[in-house]
Amino acid sequence: MKKFVSLLTVLLVLASLLAVSPALAEKPAKLTIAYQYGLSYLPLVVMKDQGLIEKYYPDVEVEWLILNSGAAINEGIITGSIDVGAMGIAPAITGVSRGIPYKIFANLSSQPQAIVTNKEHIKSMADITADTKISVVNIGSIQHIFVAMAAKNELGDARAMDNNIVAMSHPDGMAALLAGSVDCQMATSPYIFIEREAGLFEIDSVDKVWPQGNSFIVGVASQALKDGNPELYDALVQAMADANDYLANQKEAAAEALCEGLEVDAGTLLMWLSDPGCGYFSETKGVMQMAAFMAEEGFIDEAIGSFADVAFENVIGD
Repeated sequence: MKKFVSLLTVLLVLASLLAVSPALAEKPAKLTIAYQYGLSYLPLVVMKDQGLIEKYYPDVEVEWLILNSGAAINEGIITGSIDVGAMGIAPAITGVSRGIPYKIFANLSSQPQAIVTNKEHIKSMADITADTKISVVNIGSIQHIFVAMAAKNELGDARAMDNNIVAMSHPDGMAALLAGSVDCQMATSPYIFIEREAGLFEIDSVDKVWPQGNSFIVGVASQALKDGNPELYDALVQAMADANDYLANQKEAAAEALCEGLEVDAGTLLMWLSDPGCGYFSETKGVMQMAAFMAEEGFIDEAIGSFADVAFENVIGD
């Protein structure tokens, strides 16, 4: 009888604790975040290294995954194995248009972009011939859309370069460009900096259609996270704001802290972070412009109705 009373007492105490703190049962034990390689994703590296999400939401274990494409991140969010991802705004727009249950929760970065070539005579899109190979990360990637936007602007046909495109990761594309097995790469940082140092040539076509400072990489969060645990979602948003502020305003400290992980010296990383095209901020810029282009040119089946369709209400931008 005494054992029964003791057990009953323990159960009643547990029940009362849960009744007082119902959120305890709702907080997920784990948050899975996926991102990709490059300077564009540094806010997430800062969040990881400084434990910024845990700072605002201590009762969570954060798992960090590095994947090779926005498509892989989309698949993970569809299956529920990933809660938060980072990708170019073009794949994010494509995902929303296809009904993937996420929206943008913040911008990560803008970055320098250019079509880099090993052929000095290629000075514009008009100089690209049928046998010219242009590497982009993936079909439907933001790099692919940049090429299409430049082709539309200079040649009047967004699909003019479709047969020139070959899909390669950033590192493979750079290696192929330096070796001469492709003629051009739609390059971003840090690869564009390395290619400049190697004396390669740039076509300024992308700057004409996607000005410096426009969004490049955005963070997306699942609707399930936003609805199921708004407190954790808010911690994610605040952590991103802190990471962007750190990268924007403490460049020397960031270069010292992050250089080893990027396998460069601190001076080189500081030079990269100080490039005028390299920016970190949470406000999105140009999302609806890109969404409109993608709809007009058939990269998505239907136009995005409004900014609220692609971004959560906390996001400032267009």
